[in-house]
Amino acid sequence: MKPKPEHFIHYPEIPTPTVYIQYKGIMDMQDIYESIADFFRQKKFKFYETQQRLRRPSPFGAEIAHNFVARRKVEDYYEWIVNINMETFDMHDIEVVLKNGTKKKMTKGRIWVQLSGKVEMDYEKLWEKSSFLAQLKGFYNKYIVKKKIEGVWWDELYYKIVLRLHTLIKERLKMESEGFEARHMSGVH
Repeated sequence: MKPKPEHFIHYPEIPTPTVYIQYKGIMDMQDIYESIADFFRQKKFKFYETQQRLRRPSPFGAEIAHNFVARRKVEDYYEWIVNINMETFDMHDIEVVLKNGTKKKMTKGRIWVQLSGKVEMDYEKLWEKSSFLAQLKGFYNKYIVKKKIEGVWWDELYYKIVLRLHTLIKERLKMESEGFEARHMSGVH
């Protein structure tokens, strides 16, 4: 799903489609958190936890919601923003015996993850100081950088960041569909 041309002519951002993960079973939540943070550190993003909410545990277990935001200023004119919303339900700790015989504390429950990104142009709002600059920004977006917005900036964010993170989380959860479908795409990132 490519961005529509009318999105970036007047609006300052182009969103990517939201991808989801739903999982029920045993997971290592610490490993998932560290993998996500390490992924963004390797890609040179600034990574923030904007909210963490713990609801009172029910008889089935605790409910925890985490909201993360990762930002990377790619060039002077645009930046990438990735939002991660992770909610866990019916969570409780269990002790698991690994293949080598050691015991490890893990978590059993359900997890729901939402990943979305957006390309934000003119993130410092330099082109909005006057009416003339706003008109110039519309012209710049529509005629000068239109192909870069559609074919480079948005594509790299969606395929090289959002979908790779999606695949990484599925691998950490040991889900069956391991492997990144766009892994053979050319590129330096």
